[in-house]
Amino acid sequence: MNNKGAAKGKDAGKQKGGRKEVLTEELAKKIGTMISRMPDAGVPATWKNIEIHVEKKFQIPLKRNAMSTKEWGGKKLIWEAWDQAVKDEKRLKGDTTSKYANTSRAGLRKHIASLEAKVLTLQTQLDATREHQYDELCVLWQRNTPLHKLLDEQGKTK
Repeated sequence: MNNKGAAKGKDAGKQKGGRKEVLTEELAKKIGTMISRMPDAGVPATWKNIEIHVEKKFQIPLKRNAMSTKEWGGKKLIWEAWDQAVKDEKRLKGDTTSKYANTSRAGLRKHIASLEAKVLTLQTQLDATREHQYDELCVLWQRNTPLHKLLDEQGKTK
């Protein structure tokens, strides 16, 4: 008798073994945010670039097929972010000019890769700083204390 149908029933939705799922919805949202920033940072939104940056930033070697086909709630989060990034890239295409016409390609690629990594890191830091400042501002609003009194208190403690 064949046991292939044995998984049906109460254990049908549970994962029985194998390795843990790497590409979670939370990670997909982070990757989607990174992809959506690529055109503004001047990074070409190619799947090869996405694979490289995902591996650099998250230390997870994901391939195009896994990222582009995975769905959460009927939405392909990463593919949709890539599609929008490509559209944005096409819109911004006419604005770019070459500054380094006489530099070797290998040197340019190395320089580009380091600048892309730096830009994405700085954008992540900027988002974290903005979130922190927003939280501090919300705390100030909730205290119902006039701002000048809080500044006076802060000046006295320093």
